[in-house]
Amino acid sequence: MVTVGLSYLNARPEYTNDAGQVTGAGSTSAVVPNVSGAWKLMDGRLAVGLAAVMPYGLESHWNGDSPLRYAATDARLRIVDVIPAVAYKVSDSLSAGAGLDYYNTILGSLEHKIDVAGLNANLTYKATGNAGAAVAAGTGPDANSRLNGKGDGWGYHLGLTYRPNEHHQIGVVYHSSVKIGLSGNVQLVGLSGTAKTVFGGNDFQTDVTAPLYLPQNIQIGYAFMPNESWLLEADAAWYDFYSMRQLGKVYPNVTPGSTIDAVLQNNNPQQFDGRKTINFGLGAEYKQNDALRWRGGFYYQASSLPERTFDPSFLDLPRYGLTAGTGWKFAKDFTLDGAYNAIFTHTRHITVAGPANPFGVANNKGYSGSFNSFVHVLSAAVTYRL
Repeated sequence: MVTVGLSYLNARPEYTNDAGQVTGAGSTSAVVPNVSGAWKLMDGRLAVGLAAVMPYGLESHWNGDSPLRYAATDARLRIVDVIPAVAYKVSDSLSAGAGLDYYNTILGSLEHKIDVAGLNANLTYKATGNAGAAVAAGTGPDANSRLNGKGDGWGYHLGLTYRPNEHHQIGVVYHSSVKIGLSGNVQLVGLSGTAKTVFGGNDFQTDVTAPLYLPQNIQIGYAFMPNESWLLEADAAWYDFYSMRQLGKVYPNVTPGSTIDAVLQNNNPQQFDGRKTINFGLGAEYKQNDALRWRGGFYYQASSLPERTFDPSFLDLPRYGLTAGTGWKFAKDFTLDGAYNAIFTHTRHITVAGPANPFGVANNKGYSGSFNSFVHVLSAAVTYRL
């Protein structure tokens, strides 16, 4: 059996400050492919498979003049999971499986604006100890910071399915946590004033490494088949986001304790303090005939980040999903599956206080308002049964 599929995602996030002013992020669209194959051996008792999917990713685009610009402007993350797996039918009612997960970050970048006026004031005061000079130096348009990184890591998963009779089936799978070692560079573009002097020009670039953690999780599902026409399912998943509690960056080519190092170490490591979450879903399938099936479902996914570590780059919002789809066997060995997924998010109100600036330089790094989003997902896949 070989399956090839595509999913199209379109997200429209919004931020509304406490005064009611709306900042719309750039509409995010992405096409996500997937491919998988499975083959049975030993008269069907043994099965081997290989798949390539994109289970983790993000993309957000906030305007460069928005109240959020010092936290996030653009973020892109694409992670491919290559999965070799094997399953064995222990008995007519019990099967066990195991597999490896090779995660490769094919694209990773985080961008935000730099408050050059505030940076110049602080750098001048540290160099001179003169508050008046710091106030005078506290000028300059925003600069831009971009972190780029790629890397890979390995994990594993284990699973069991138990079918006591033709009406009931239970499955459980465990995925290990994964550490992806990212390496790349950080770029500062558009520096001026004292910052330009410290960094040796308008632009600066240096190497950076950082660990990216993916959470361990346990998923359990129950399927009830009352007759040949209906299939009803209930699922729950536990995610341990604590393993990705921070993003600690290392700059191997920057002298520790130097002024440049002090600037780059600001807000490093970046704390997330992810929580453990429980998600759940319900679904149903109706078999109209041998060629046509209809499907529908509902699911809930909790937010993992507390307010104090919320980051507009990731837009971690609690969300509900409604799904509808169909499966059509249009030829002897071919099936076409299609689905639509509407994702509704809970609104989260977030307040981030800007740091105090003792030099009288305007500080607009803080923000207070509400985030929400709506996401469309269209998916299609073709399966060929050998």
